[in-house]
Amino acid sequence: MIIEHKGKRPSIDHTASIAPSAVISGDVVIGPYTCVLAGAVLTSEGAPLRIGSRCVIMEHAVIRGAGIHECTIGDYVLVGPHTHISGASVESCCFIATGATVLNGAVIGEGSVIAINAVVHIGTHCPASAFVPVGHIAYGDPAKTYPIERATEVHAQIAAIGFTNIVFGFDSSQMKDGEATRQLCERYTAALHSHSDDRVL
Repeated sequence: MIIEHKGKRPSIDHTASIAPSAVISGDVVIGPYTCVLAGAVLTSEGAPLRIGSRCVIMEHAVIRGAGIHECTIGDYVLVGPHTHISGASVESCCFIATGATVLNGAVIGEGSVIAINAVVHIGTHCPASAFVPVGHIAYGDPAKTYPIERATEVHAQIAAIGFTNIVFGFDSSQMKDGEATRQLCERYTAALHSHSDDRVL
């Protein structure tokens, strides 16, 4: 399904292959010979999404330009099933495996491998040919890799720089339990209401 959002239509090279059940919405560019498989969602939610040539976007992957964070995918990139890439830059010849998550402001250098269920957190810079093992978390600039049992260390570092400020544009450091989520939902629903005017092309 190809959707016009906020007056912007996807631009898809005539050689690309898009599954009928994939959703391509808004300011999205898809390059030559790229294949987007069933159930994948490629969307511009406030920032553009650019995908290069001969990429493979597998089933149920979600890739989005997010807020102030443009999302770019280079050439010859494989994005595995159920992968989530939001507002990040993935350079050419990368392999992003099943269930991996790459978050806002992250940069993944050319030829890198992000393994199954790995997380590349906000603002992380992985150099060329980086490897993030199965289920591990990469964080920092330059990236440091943590096993899941050290996730609390990563969370503490992210809390110190302000996750909601970087991703959603407001400071939640002084908010009581639940207040940040309430404010996040108020802002998000207001912004996403613009989808009411979307047009299927």
